[in-house]
Amino acid sequence: MPKFIVLIALFATCHAYASPNEAERVKRAYELSSETWELKLKIAQTPAEKQTLWENRPDPAVTATELWRNIAPSLEQDWTIPYAAFFLNITRNLTAVRPDGNVGPAFAQERQRIIKTFTESHLKKPGIGAFCIALADSGEPHALPLLEKIITENPDKVTQGVAALGAALLLKNIGDAPEVMKKRLNYLRLAIINAADQTIGSASVADIAADELYVIRYLSKGRVAPNFSGSDVGSRVVQLSDFKGKVTIVLFWDAKTAETDKVIQLTNRLVDKYVGKPVEIIGITPESLARIRELQADGTIKWNNIIDSTEKIAGEYKITARPLLIVLNETGTIEYTGLPGSFVDLTVDALLEGSTAEK
Repeated sequence: MPKFIVLIALFATCHAYASPNEAERVKRAYELSSETWELKLKIAQTPAEKQTLWENRPDPAVTATELWRNIAPSLEQDWTIPYAAFFLNITRNLTAVRPDGNVGPAFAQERQRIIKTFTESHLKKPGIGAFCIALADSGEPHALPLLEKIITENPDKVTQGVAALGAALLLKNIGDAPEVMKKRLNYLRLAIINAADQTIGSASVADIAADELYVIRYLSKGRVAPNFSGSDVGSRVVQLSDFKGKVTIVLFWDAKTAETDKVIQLTNRLVDKYVGKPVEIIGITPESLARIRELQADGTIKWNNIIDSTEKIAGEYKITARPLLIVLNETGTIEYTGLPGSFVDLTVDALLEGSTAEK
């Protein structure tokens, strides 16, 4: 066979997957399998059935691999934008073992290539709202500056509004400092003005913004945290009100994110630091009971957890991203909301010192 025919055949093979129809097929197949799995999980009657279903849930890594093969050659083209957003969504919590043996984010290079191509080729185009929200959920370190760039540089008002919503969602994880709160409110206002009727998943921008305003009004610093209850790994009913009189750290987390090892390390350190002091740490996680029991039994995690498999508590607290940590004072009033880190120590230490001074 002549060389040029071989080259043409190879070129055709490499680009055979690059089509909107094939990308849509891959995306829809995963969505349908996920919907079926979720329905089966809801009607499962026994813990054993639920555990079996949990262990056999649709694998996003398989879908991501197939989808990437399809969209990678054409990322500069407009038709790939919604599928690139979908790729970011389904890979955001995936981890992989690196060659050095450490665990890190899966598909990291692919995700960075998507964001780089998007920044270079699609930043000022209309109709990129789904990508803006995927970016806000992505956990990528440059997501907020990029969304703010879209707000100021994209000429489309609707796109500006959706990007503003994404920026407001990201700012929620930074904390409740006055300047952050002011920025959040400004972005939510812009989202409602410019994109209220736009749909994100099954909700409108107006509905999501309303939830965020609810968080600011009822779940921000100075508010009494709503009570919740659930079963821990020992099947005991645990209520937030049980911890009145103590400084309480509530951690919304799961064991599938790229930051899981860091979250576990930081939280275990808090457990060790405040042992013997009036501090309670409780995790809220959608992970399976068996998985959390295993992690607690072998000492990987040192704090108790409520299994929130239906995400009822997460819904009541309007949790849109994990990890998220809330520190409450002795009366159950919120003193800090944000990511794990030094601000948690500073807040808890100040509360303990204040309690000691009062005595």
